[in-house]
Amino acid sequence: MLLFSFALVSLQSQPYDSTIIKSYPYRVGHIGFAVDSMEFYGGQVSRGQTIDYELGLFNFGKKPVAFKDGKTDRFTEVVYHPPVLKPGQAGKAKITYEVVSEMPVGTTQQEIAIESDDSENPFKFLYMIVDIKEGAVQDPQTAKIIDTVPRLVFNHYNYDFGYTWRGKSFVHRFLFSNMGSKELVINRIIPTEGCKILNEPAKVIPPGGTGSIVVKVRTFGNSGVQHLMIHVESNDPVNPVIILGLHGSVKQHSPSRKKSGFCYR
Repeated sequence: MLLFSFALVSLQSQPYDSTIIKSYPYRVGHIGFAVDSMEFYGGQVSRGQTIDYELGLFNFGKKPVAFKDGKTDRFTEVVYHPPVLKPGQAGKAKITYEVVSEMPVGTTQQEIAIESDDSENPFKFLYMIVDIKEGAVQDPQTAKIIDTVPRLVFNHYNYDFGYTWRGKSFVHRFLFSNMGSKELVINRIIPTEGCKILNEPAKVIPPGGTGSIVVKVRTFGNSGVQHLMIHVESNDPVNPVIILGLHGSVKQHSPSRKKSGFCYR
């Protein structure tokens, strides 16, 4: 009897294939999402247009999970395919986000509410980061060709985030273009500690083509002046390694006087 019970527990706790686990790394309740955190990059869009984003789902539980279609707010609607995920089944959530003309230009964070009958966690909240632009989404310098070899050129190389509080995070986007007459190949993008790349641009950029690197910065660690870097390696023979910088000052909240050890000097 004891042997049978052990075999049953082992069968029920059978792990999924590592490929599945890596494909859906962020898990809430029994549902895995094809993103690595609750925040994911949705792309860029002009005011007055919409974004259609497909978010992969996977049921890691032992029971079917039914999702509820509908609007999560005035601007966002989520539709599920299929509406019921069986155990071990993959699906998609199609997110439609309307960017009305009254919305401000810049980076915004839109809450995505996932409603289901998942017994462990019926409401799951994710946040889609979107870059809202004025007019057509295109950098004016992209039409320029300045060399006969691949040339990786960014619209800026350093970003000053000013002052922020320790523990806060923000998102910034570096636009780039291939100003050469041959294909540009992005070999590696290496962020330093405290930076996380939210989107990987296409590996091969055609002549005159454009792309972007979206980075999320978490201001943990020591307070004071901070310098964060992103190394971009490519086949650009002029600048094979480009360093992007994010700089600013991080402030720390003063400790409460109710805390033990606070100095009343």
